[in-house]
Amino acid sequence: MRIPLDGITVFCAFFLSYWLRQRPDLLPFLNLTEADLLPMADFIWFSLQAAILVVLLFAWERMYSLKKSVRFRQELRRMILLTGAAFTVIILYFFVVGVHFFSRFILGLAFVLAILFMLLHRFLLRLFQHWLWRRGVSLRRIVFLGDGKVLRELDRMWRGALGLQLVGRLAAEKRSVPRGELKILGTYDDLEQVVKQYQIDEVVQVAHVKDAERVVEYCQLNYIEYRFVPDMLEVQRTNTEIDFVQDIPLITLRPTAIDWWARTVKRLMDILGASVGLILLSPVFALVAVALKLDDGGPVFYKSRRVSKNKEFGMWKFRSMVVNADRLKQQLANQNRREGPLFKIENDPRVTRVGRFIRRTTIDELPQLWNVLKGDLSLVGPRAHLPEEVERYEKHHRKVLAVKAGVTGLAQVSGRSKLDFEKEVKLDVYYLENWSFWLDLRIIVQTFGVLFQGE
Repeated sequence: MRIPLDGITVFCAFFLSYWLRQRPDLLPFLNLTEADLLPMADFIWFSLQAAILVVLLFAWERMYSLKKSVRFRQELRRMILLTGAAFTVIILYFFVVGVHFFSRFILGLAFVLAILFMLLHRFLLRLFQHWLWRRGVSLRRIVFLGDGKVLRELDRMWRGALGLQLVGRLAAEKRSVPRGELKILGTYDDLEQVVKQYQIDEVVQVAHVKDAERVVEYCQLNYIEYRFVPDMLEVQRTNTEIDFVQDIPLITLRPTAIDWWARTVKRLMDILGASVGLILLSPVFALVAVALKLDDGGPVFYKSRRVSKNKEFGMWKFRSMVVNADRLKQQLANQNRREGPLFKIENDPRVTRVGRFIRRTTIDELPQLWNVLKGDLSLVGPRAHLPEEVERYEKHHRKVLAVKAGVTGLAQVSGRSKLDFEKEVKLDVYYLENWSFWLDLRIIVQTFGVLFQGE
């Protein structure tokens, strides 16, 4: 119904605009004058061509797909863009062929009216479609093959969605399931019987199925849509790209959302931020250096071996502990209060008087800006840990080593050392998988908030 209605509404939009332009007295506030318009017969032929052009563009961009579940605001945005493209083609055509066009007013008003009319009829069609779905008419009946995390997430997202009916699933063996889960209708061998009994429209495979070729062949022969989730997507679904080499699909699982373009943006941001920070904070550096020297006469800076992106480097900090702090660490190991591979004790006796202040205000971290400028660290990223701590990582912890460590990060602004190690890793992995320029900016802004609160 959308195809003929789109054509009719575009034609009506042009015709109504033409009719209004012929009657400037109806729109006195626009001060329209008489115009040399196209003859009515020519204009009707032109309007038909414009309507066909809009419908063809919509069809090319799959705006008439029955299978796609597109939100109404997304459909509206695409509708405006494609209608604008069609009107741009019309303007270019008249410009190239040198034909004297009838009126800019007609084009502008027709554009607005076409969008309003198409929006109205599509909205009414959706209301009608939803009314049918609620009465069980034209529902798309789906059965799943397999089990696992992907199935549970699809069930959660699709259950209750208008137009879909999740009939159940097939598994390796028939068994009872907890209340609220998709019921098991049979084994994989019962596919043909289940399809006929429940009049299935779509089969979705979410796990490895023995003899999957037979399943695909059966669906194709019986005009049933078959979709599948590759097995590796059970492990990773973010940062996934699908490409084609000729007709062979290749699925790429990237370890992080920070690709080469993102790395370039982050590096430029690091250089700019570190340079400005070192210049503006130079008076603070001088004051801390004097305070540390007056406190115990030891060195101002402390170089700690850390790991960033699977490489060791020397990370600079203002010295906040006594000179022999590393040797005393073994004696204090039994006082460690943090779970996981990291070391943290309350009221660490190795911390100096000045050290307590610069730690509480995080001033001790400022020399890391030099590491950022050198390229050892990034402004934002996972925390850089000691080599002996990294050696105690479990396999899933090592994902945080995929990118440069950062001076600040999502974990640092979400609880810092108060977090247990597993939560810290989860936050860092979330950052890797969902990186964006705006997320980096948000973390930097939140870092200043944390510093001012003394957290």
